[in-house]
Amino acid sequence: MFTYAVPKCRVTFPRLQSPRGINVDKTRMKDSKQQCWCPSQYSSSAEVTGPPIPGMVTAVTSILSSLGEDPSREELVRTPSRFVKWLMNFQNANLEMKLNAFACGRMDPLKQNGEVSLHKQIYTVLNLSFWSQCEHHLLPFHGVVHIGYYSAEEITPASKSLLQSMVHFYGFKLQVQERLTRQIAETTSSLLGGDVMVVVEANHNCMISRGIEKFGSSTATIAVLGLFSSDPAARAKFLQNIPSPASGGS
Repeated sequence: MFTYAVPKCRVTFPRLQSPRGINVDKTRMKDSKQQCWCPSQYSSSAEVTGPPIPGMVTAVTSILSSLGEDPSREELVRTPSRFVKWLMNFQNANLEMKLNAFACGRMDPLKQNGEVSLHKQIYTVLNLSFWSQCEHHLLPFHGVVHIGYYSAEEITPASKSLLQSMVHFYGFKLQVQERLTRQIAETTSSLLGGDVMVVVEANHNCMISRGIEKFGSSTATIAVLGLFSSDPAARAKFLQNIPSPASGGS
């Protein structure tokens, strides 16, 4: 797999047709082709562990004091508990992903007569929204995910709702954009075969607040597997489907 980022700019995707990076294709999830994705089911025995809520509230109160604020001030009295409650929304990072026999299973390129279909076509699913939490600064980042993959014509394309659930699962936790992109690509590959390309566009509050990224700009990360990693024409075909910022496509 190749993954790379294009920061601090608004990307014109047709120009990104020659990915550069480290080939880490062998690092994909072991036996991922035999695993299936269940987007919304967690292990019932999974329990969130960590410091007790009162301890977290005390810690936030201490942070406010260190900033020179008075935590007992009327406007700040409930701020620590509000912040902790919001932060705990991301506790599912500690829940195990539940892999089971997903209803559709892995989609194999078989014709009705059992023969292997060799003819594939490209499918694209665009503008899958997500929001996440930067694990470096504990500030939100949000954006959209575009997925392209090759699949046999006889196979029913993956539903947008399935892919949206997958994006939500990987996004709704402490994350970095590069890992998010790679995880989405690897899981899509395990479901739909090895020829996958994922583009993630995101706006980072941590970058904007520090002056690294301007308002209205975004960072793009790209992951390519299989045919997309070796065929510039395949990459170009997918990238041309991604709407430009000015078009406002959906």
